[in-house]
Amino acid sequence: MTTTQLSTPASDGEVPAIESVVDVSDVAKNGVYVNGLDAFTDAPAPPTVNDTHEYSDPYAIPLHDQLAFTPRKLRVITAGAGFSGLMLAHKFQHRFPEVQAFLEHKIFEARNDIGGTWLVNTYPGVQCDVPSHIYTFPFEPSPEWSYFYSSGPEIQSYIKRTAKKWDLTRDVQLNTKVISAVWQGESGEWKVTVEKDGVRRDEYAEVFISAQGVLDSYKWPNIPGIESFAGHRVHSADWDHGFDYSHKRVAVVGNGSSGVQIVPQLVKLPGTQVVNFARGSAWIYYRVPPSQHLGGKSADNNPAYSEDQKNEFRRNPESLKQHRKAMIARTNRAFKMFIKDSEGNKEAMRVAEEQMRGRLQHDPRLCEMLIPKWPLGCRRITPGEGYLEAFLEPNCELTQSPIERISEHAIHTADGKRYDIDVLVCATGFDVSFRPRFPTIGQGGVDLREYWAGHSPETYLSVAAPHMPNYFTLPGPRALAGHGSLLEALSWNGDYMVKWLKKMAEEDIKSIVLKTRIVRQLMSYGDEVHKRLVWTGECKSWYKQGTVDGKVTALFAGSGMLYKRLISDLRPEDFEIEYRSPNAWKFLGNGFTALEFDPDSDLAWYIEK
Repeated sequence: MTTTQLSTPASDGEVPAIESVVDVSDVAKNGVYVNGLDAFTDAPAPPTVNDTHEYSDPYAIPLHDQLAFTPRKLRVITAGAGFSGLMLAHKFQHRFPEVQAFLEHKIFEARNDIGGTWLVNTYPGVQCDVPSHIYTFPFEPSPEWSYFYSSGPEIQSYIKRTAKKWDLTRDVQLNTKVISAVWQGESGEWKVTVEKDGVRRDEYAEVFISAQGVLDSYKWPNIPGIESFAGHRVHSADWDHGFDYSHKRVAVVGNGSSGVQIVPQLVKLPGTQVVNFARGSAWIYYRVPPSQHLGGKSADNNPAYSEDQKNEFRRNPESLKQHRKAMIARTNRAFKMFIKDSEGNKEAMRVAEEQMRGRLQHDPRLCEMLIPKWPLGCRRITPGEGYLEAFLEPNCELTQSPIERISEHAIHTADGKRYDIDVLVCATGFDVSFRPRFPTIGQGGVDLREYWAGHSPETYLSVAAPHMPNYFTLPGPRALAGHGSLLEALSWNGDYMVKWLKKMAEEDIKSIVLKTRIVRQLMSYGDEVHKRLVWTGECKSWYKQGTVDGKVTALFAGSGMLYKRLISDLRPEDFEIEYRSPNAWKFLGNGFTALEFDPDSDLAWYIEK
């Protein structure tokens, strides 16, 4: 047994200095006892417990002869390589490099490239409705943005450039589709079946993360006769760039975020006749004019960043940071505008209506059809550059009469009209049910697709789901997606997940799963908060899964500042935790920490004065 040499104390209060490192393998051989004596007090060891005794300790286990908090290996599988999946890659590779010692990460992406939403949405006019400088990876602000609001191609280029710079595709496997994910309770791991080039294989991981988002899986509208249409049919999320849309009669179905961007682009093409079939009105409004963010007086609704501004950002990163902070601060302060019947919302509606009337040149018919009666913010507010103005052109028409059916060459509406068309553009949105796109089977055989079907999906702060052990979503239902920067929130979510991964690895945790009552309490209270917010107004919105009076499923019930505070720390009390050992304290190991065996460490850092 290795011995230690102790120096003579300089005073009665000084701890003797250890001059040679203790061989930790000799500290304890059976429990914490050596040669029948307590290794720390020299007290006699208790009698050995065996099957002949009346008393049996169910928590007795052999000493785990490792330093306390030594992490075990964890395998993590992420589905999706858009903003969310790549954000996680940066967390694991750069933001928290210490996890590299125990974490193996694989990202499966079904498509042939990274980018997610911005890879698949390439329709004409595609643009983000969040200012460029706050729609970025938090770790990679860019001074190069061309405009206040960025186009889809520029965002996709930014994603690709950032991924290359930080090597974020290191763990990405393209053209690899997740077919199913099934929890294996006995072994405490997910069996994830993937398919590439027609060949299926099973992958295993202790943790499974769904980073597929919600705005890249499109759906065709359920309109009678749509399959019989003989002309050219295209969805906004699968745009056909090889087709010539000029000199065509074009129907655009929908006036959501995609529809309001597509219509003005098609109207500009030579020889087109465009009809927009809209279910109702929409707030087309610049909440905070770009000029206010930029500190100028430009009337341009999407001004370009000048070379002088870009050079200032390039030379002075602090200037860029302050520019970004100012925009986010204004956005956070504006959250009060989303309170129903508040003075802030009423004033915003007055300004928005005035702005829309001006853009429609006060046309009574168009103003009546397009300016909503429901509160501002009930549906997502979009700037919609050129959308309102398009209806002032002779080749653009608007109808709100419901579509009854589609025939071989026409759309037939409830008011008895027939619209002959050559092209049918469906800007009808995405599958916003938040249901996984493949079987995701957790505890007790619960399939999350079925569990979340037909009702409001239960979620915990948008990052976890009931009955799904070791499962995270990024983002899931009730995310911070109604105001502010979603990408900042995704970064907070990533930090939260890393905290759990560290805890699971260091404390030898087999599984964590939400307590069902906690989720239901959270959802119930969130419903009460939502009643005070405009998102529950009488409009049809994807926030409510395409309903008028359904529950708000997409948005967190509260401000961004509240969400930030909630997601910043773990609340283990909200989860059922199962350990790999019958004794939850096995991670204490041999009673020592790594810090004590680092000759350069400060072992008195906790002294205050």
